[in-house]
Amino acid sequence: MIDKVTNMLPVAAPESAAPTKPASGQSFSAALANALDQVGNMEIQSSAMTQRLAAGQGTDLHSVLIAGEKASLALQLTVQVRNKAVEAYQEIMRMQM
Repeated sequence: MIDKVTNMLPVAAPESAAPTKPASGQSFSAALANALDQVGNMEIQSSAMTQRLAAGQGTDLHSVLIAGEKASLALQLTVQVRNKAVEAYQEIMRMQM
């Protein structure tokens, strides 16, 4: 026979299991929005430098090419991250509950 249990206290979850904020205190959506803003700013900067070079306003060709490559790589990285996120979402949707 099982005796009645009295005076039970709730068991506290270990501190490592508690959800924590990132070290910077920034949420994922804020970090993502910040990263997208940076990519957009790189594109704008690259375009402005290219226009100044075409207008003959003394912009160094090497700087323009480097800015263009940085913007291109940032955009490619953003697209790949988006693709992986979509793939992960689709995989979750295929899971049976």
